[in-house]
Amino acid sequence: MEDQSGPLTGWQLAVFAIAALLLAWLCCGIGLFVGGVAGFGLGRASITPEATPPEWRIIPAPKFPTPEIPELTPPPSERPYLGIRFIMRERGAEIMEVVPDTPADRAGLQVGDIILKVDGQRVRPSRPLPEILLSYRPGDRVTLTVEREGEEIEIPVTLGRAP
Repeated sequence: MEDQSGPLTGWQLAVFAIAALLLAWLCCGIGLFVGGVAGFGLGRASITPEATPPEWRIIPAPKFPTPEIPELTPPPSERPYLGIRFIMRERGAEIMEVVPDTPADRAGLQVGDIILKVDGQRVRPSRPLPEILLSYRPGDRVTLTVEREGEEIEIPVTLGRAP
């Protein structure tokens, strides 16, 4: 008879490795099953009849004093007013309507005019007409550079008070 106390042979090592993997797999499966059953049982035990369906409580948000925020635009009585409706274009503000009896009407602005500049300040989508006009006050006299029928003309206008 041969002595078998020496190192494991190749096939013996393979059988041992497969047996160890099967044992580990079996232990993991049992652990998952037992853990799942225990979790299910604990979850079911924690449900009380009065808690189903869940009752929602609305907790009001705390009220904090709001700081005074300065008004960024002047009140309507202090805003300058031209009296036009316009669309911003790349070149400037194209007039779509001139409101009767307004500073724009008295100055002779017309539908289709494109306001290019206000006192030399270029009117662009990045700096629209209302933003430029907010730097003036009612009663200020400005010169509008207007494109009319392909020609640039300058029209003086006295700004009114916003209604």
